[in-house]
Amino acid sequence: MRAKHFQTEDIVTLLATRQGHYDAVCSLDFSVPKIYYDTFALRDSLGMKALPQTWPYFLSSESRHALMANQPVPVQSCWNGAVAFKAEPFYASPPLRFRGVSDSLAKYHLEGSECCFIHTDHQRLESQGVWVNPNVRVGYNQTAYDAVNPPDGGRWPTASERVSGVWQNRLGRWFGWPRRVLERMQVRSRVRMWEAEKEGNHEKGVNCLINEMQVLFESGWMHV
Repeated sequence: MRAKHFQTEDIVTLLATRQGHYDAVCSLDFSVPKIYYDTFALRDSLGMKALPQTWPYFLSSESRHALMANQPVPVQSCWNGAVAFKAEPFYASPPLRFRGVSDSLAKYHLEGSECCFIHTDHQRLESQGVWVNPNVRVGYNQTAYDAVNPPDGGRWPTASERVSGVWQNRLGRWFGWPRRVLERMQVRSRVRMWEAEKEGNHEKGVNCLINEMQVLFESGWMHV
């Protein structure tokens, strides 16, 4: 895993999100300057993936409007470079544990992030929610970090980036729905086939699944 760039103040701000009233809270992370990175784990308040990887990212109006107002963003799952959890579920009986996709389900060309499943597996009656703090932005390199945390104190995103981003998001919502619907149908159909294979097969983290497969190669892993 590549090292992240962040400041102590970033982590302090993250931990103080909503005065500590959360089950989990994440930053935003960037590898290429101003292009959001961790689409694999992030799901908005509707359980949907990010739209374009430029601000304001989200399909859900609830998540999108919170981000545009620079307020904590309600999401269903996240990881995003820096994350804080309430510790109690990991010490419960049985304890909350990270997991991956079942091998038998992965054969259907489905994959999902353990960083997404950990949130779907953590269900509480008195949940305080999962949130993204848009004021905490970490980078995989100094260039990416500085691009979203301007050293001169400038505004991020800029006025022009806001206008451009809103229109990219709008176009993605309007014209991307056939692809989104098709992928959701494919994923759910494959899950149903897998569940019909054997009694006891069940995946409650369907929103985490994508129509891809992870493979290892010489410099790490990739989606196919």
